[in-house]
Amino acid sequence: MIAAGGADRSLGGGGSTVVTVRGIVGLLRLATVIIGGGIVVAFTLAALGPRIAEIYAANESTAVEIDLEELALRTIVYDANGDEFDVLYGEQNRQLVELDQVSQALQDAVIAVEDEGFYEHTGIDAKAIARAFIRNVNAGGIEEGGSTITQQLIKNAVVGNDQDVDRKIAEAALARRLERQFSKEEILEKYLNTVYFGGGAYGIVAAAEIYFGTTPAELDYPQSALLAGLISNPSRFDPTLNPIASRQRRDLALGRLVAVGAITEAEAADYRAIPVPTERFVPSEWQPDNYFIEEVRRRLLEDPRLGATDEERAEALFSGGLRVYTTYDPAAYDAARAAVDRFSSSDERGFVGALASVEPGTGKVRAIIGGPGFEVDGYGEFNIATQGGRPTGSAFKSFVLAAAMEKGLVPSDQINGAATCSFDNPGGFPDPYRANNFGGANTGSVRSIRSQTLSSSNCAYLRLGQIVGLSNVADTARALGVTTDLSTLPISMPLGPFNVTPLDMATAYATFANDGLQVDPIFIERVEDRSGEIVFANEPNPSRAISVQSARLVTSVLEANVRGGTGTGAQISGQTAAGKTGTGQSFKNAWFVGYTPYLATAVWMGNPLAEVEMRGVRIPELGYKNGVTGGSAPAAIWSAFNEFYHADLDPRSFSAPAPTRSGKRVRTDAEEDSYNKALNTLCGSKDAEVDWDRDGVVDFCKDSGFMFDPSVGRCPSLLIPVDEDDDGKFDKCIPPPFNPTTTTTTTTTTTTTTTAPPTTTAAPTTTITTG
Repeated sequence: MIAAGGADRSLGGGGSTVVTVRGIVGLLRLATVIIGGGIVVAFTLAALGPRIAEIYAANESTAVEIDLEELALRTIVYDANGDEFDVLYGEQNRQLVELDQVSQALQDAVIAVEDEGFYEHTGIDAKAIARAFIRNVNAGGIEEGGSTITQQLIKNAVVGNDQDVDRKIAEAALARRLERQFSKEEILEKYLNTVYFGGGAYGIVAAAEIYFGTTPAELDYPQSALLAGLISNPSRFDPTLNPIASRQRRDLALGRLVAVGAITEAEAADYRAIPVPTERFVPSEWQPDNYFIEEVRRRLLEDPRLGATDEERAEALFSGGLRVYTTYDPAAYDAARAAVDRFSSSDERGFVGALASVEPGTGKVRAIIGGPGFEVDGYGEFNIATQGGRPTGSAFKSFVLAAAMEKGLVPSDQINGAATCSFDNPGGFPDPYRANNFGGANTGSVRSIRSQTLSSSNCAYLRLGQIVGLSNVADTARALGVTTDLSTLPISMPLGPFNVTPLDMATAYATFANDGLQVDPIFIERVEDRSGEIVFANEPNPSRAISVQSARLVTSVLEANVRGGTGTGAQISGQTAAGKTGTGQSFKNAWFVGYTPYLATAVWMGNPLAEVEMRGVRIPELGYKNGVTGGSAPAAIWSAFNEFYHADLDPRSFSAPAPTRSGKRVRTDAEEDSYNKALNTLCGSKDAEVDWDRDGVVDFCKDSGFMFDPSVGRCPSLLIPVDEDDDGKFDKCIPPPFNPTTTTTTTTTTTTTTTAPPTTTAAPTTTITTG
């Protein structure tokens, strides 16, 4: 350890005359040495000589204290646990550190190399200038500088690097004044936080990280000697650029440490055998491959609370020394990354997965996977989870369901899901608009909304969208958290043709889990300035999107969907879950969006750069898929991630909705018109009426009278019961032989035998369904 000087360490108060006299004597001695050094130096002295008094006049003046320029400091980003996990900086990567957090080895090395008399001089060191001059003359070049650490601090923080006499005069004068203003320890601390070490490292914190992957407190003597040797010429002595020159410079620094008694010659010999680093060390968590930190950076650069202009916000973010506290959960991120990688195809067509997880009630974003990673060629820093979005397919049906519940419908209401379904589409394309159910399935003519959801009936939801009103669906989706422009209101809206981001989908589904209260997603909890004052904070600001009852009804349906519908692949052990699959047209996009009481998560799979059909894809652990659906890989990713996330959480159930009325049949306007017309005819339509005897009276209906109805036990008017198997029971009804000459007799006879009056067709009877 280099011992601090005694009397000269404190320069305040009395004794200034003694200091001044001694300093003048030192300068005169310096002038003598310089004059003997040569003509060039003599001319320099001639310029300096008349102004030496200015240095001392400045020192003795009563001018205000020196205000060291506020240093550019990097911004530190913290995760949800309060741990540092990233830094943001521009040209200067700097973090302040107190001197007691810097190893003695580093302090000794810097003083030995840069300012051996640091603890003895008063800001300028005549001995050091003379010594440097002699060594440089003997070496035939500039090998050693004469500026003290205090002068270098003034140069770095106040006067700059201009090579002129005025700047040197100001530097010397201010250095002497600075010695009166701060203690030696304070000056050394400020210097170590200011000085440039190369490689973008400003200050000792960044230098220790970049060259050795350690902290200032852990630097040893060989490491410290290398860093001290960098200060005079960071690029020339950078070990990652010039390892031979760097090693030679380090060994010279070790020699200086021996000369001042900080280490022994034997120790120096051992240290010289240690190789210098040839690669810069950057901690893995600071690599720009984390989609979460990139989203934090993007949001801060767009936040007017950080500055009125782009330039002001960039300056604050990259040089302002901010402390940014985020909602990032590193364990959740690792689990999400593992789940996406586990079930993603290595197909050369570029299919990848994306994920966003939001905490219901708080909006805190816990994990973001925006693609394969920034290091993967061709993808850059595009974040599928938060930017652009993709068609959601049937995952959008949950918003139609929510709008229906808001309109007073209930899950037991019954709706027609038969395919193919057709809708007039004036002014749109195509007109009419036709659709089928997934895989061409006919999911039944009339079933409950719950049942139609579990089978993800396209035709049922297209009809439900018409019943509820597409503008209401769009309003509901926006209220839930979807930011995509939905104003065009296409008939296909319930089938998810719009591009929506996974973050929006997770936010909207989190609203269901939060009993209908929507909370905007939060990445940043608060930002503090370098002094610890809060610049701004983000608090949850819930707004009512849908009623509590509607939210719970939706959840009851989506919970049933995970138990026994299209979402069974997303089940997790020991925890209730609700969710919906989504499969885009021609398998170009696949989704699973779901939630538990703890977390809402959206998973997307596809090609982020183009619309590519996911046919003939082999998914790890799932095998060959002729078409990737939301219920396959996305549901598996969702399940794997949530299994990890909920492993240590107590099981929770969703709150049940209040009892509802009995279900009733619901119809589109077109269906309602057809139904009303049917009620106004005997058989439901004129085409179904049969006047067998041509007397102007309908005798039976084509669609309802030919098969025997055992529940009635007789045939409709004019039809004859037939016992085909001679078992004594009627099997069917048939028309009587037509005989126009005996119309009245036949009619009378038939009427006597079968007393039931003509009935309406079975079709309208079965469509008026309740229960």
